[in-house]
Amino acid sequence: METMRRSTSLKLSAGAMAVAIATLGTAVPTFGADPSQPTLSAQVSLVGQCRAVNKKVSVFKQAATTSAVVSTLNADTKVTLADNGSGGFIGISSPVSGYLQTANLKPCTGTTPPTGNTCRRVIQPLGLAIRREASPDSAPIGGIAYLDRLDLTTTPATSKKGADGRNWIQIAKPAAGWVSNGFPGGNSNLGLCP
Repeated sequence: METMRRSTSLKLSAGAMAVAIATLGTAVPTFGADPSQPTLSAQVSLVGQCRAVNKKVSVFKQAATTSAVVSTLNADTKVTLADNGSGGFIGISSPVSGYLQTANLKPCTGTTPPTGNTCRRVIQPLGLAIRREASPDSAPIGGIAYLDRLDLTTTPATSKKGADGRNWIQIAKPAAGWVSNGFPGGNSNLGLCP
């Protein structure tokens, strides 16, 4: 029974961590008996933190796309977070009150991730293919599951822009190759390790 509770806790923790790290760019401290399987011991509050929208987006009255639209924000508009997010949505308190989809947020301008750390986590729910070359036509040499870790070859990351406009990141582990980091202006497929 204890193992079942711990397993459920890990699944819930991974989901909460994915929302915080992946879409909001916030590292959440984690602690666990096995460092390769972290659990959340305490969630850092996101209330009051700054984020910017990554494209023109709707602000909803409630946390659902079927809810009434309160306002529309242009790309790069800064917002103030009002809660910790849930179910792919997060509340904002300014410039208007309402809810945004977390996938449409990025760090505020001037906020840069720490350098020197090559560890990243896959935040693309479908996982990522590792390819020999920076191209979707290149042979896959492996894969990385959702929330699994990988190591970049350098920091900042060595990247290439593909013929189709896709951003590619060179990785050293779990296998040397390239992974897609999405398209410019879209969501990143990689987040910082906790």
